[in-house]
Amino acid sequence: MFPIPKITESFIDDVMSKISWHRYAEVYPVVEGQLNADYVGPNAVAELKIFEEEGLAKEERQKAIAELFSPYASNGSVVDIELETIPSEISREFENLVSTPFKSAIKKASKQLNQSASVHRATGERVLIAVNNGYSYLNADNFERLLMSRVKRDSRSISYAACITVEYHQGDFDAYIFCTTRVHQINTSVAWKHEEAFVEAVGNKFNSAMTVMMGDQMNSDLWQNRQSPVKDIQFTKNGVEYIRGAPYVPDSRFEKK
Repeated sequence: MFPIPKITESFIDDVMSKISWHRYAEVYPVVEGQLNADYVGPNAVAELKIFEEEGLAKEERQKAIAELFSPYASNGSVVDIELETIPSEISREFENLVSTPFKSAIKKASKQLNQSASVHRATGERVLIAVNNGYSYLNADNFERLLMSRVKRDSRSISYAACITVEYHQGDFDAYIFCTTRVHQINTSVAWKHEEAFVEAVGNKFNSAMTVMMGDQMNSDLWQNRQSPVKDIQFTKNGVEYIRGAPYVPDSRFEKK
């Protein structure tokens, strides 16, 4: 096991500077009581939202999941809650539960973007930068799919969702680390002109951070701000055990040559 870098606000600050965007406070005065976006670009604004918590660790969400599964689960049974295995009859409601943490973040981001765009007469793109640091139940594909679904429902003004997911899978011997960055069009039919540069900047910054961490593993500061590996998610409600097993990481020492 070794330290894997998290995507932090300062990480995104560096990425945005690479595409010639700036922190809002570096360009405009911050007015008390007034919402503002995190970043400004040429006639455009962007807001960063980082999701740190494991959404299925919430007690109220576990209770709601148990209620949803009550017709399908009996006392003493074990239920696989991998997203792709959810019964079709309840999959939509289940996904609504899973994506609940996105709702308030998207609505606030939309207000921040609209406020800053209005005050400074920015008529260009409004970008939501969404980072999945800790919602390990959702891999990159599912994180983006559910987030986009929520954005389409909860905001009419966000132009693009720039999504970043870091997945760290640790086995007994081997580990897999993926940093996935993709930009999605929401309320526009035109690709974001900074998309390629943004994706490249994230990749370069993450690889650079990985190099630093691998070369200085005894640095306690690096261990304090690291990405946790994806683990099993397990909870029991009403005598039923619900589990999402972490993806299996094969051991290369025992692979057949």
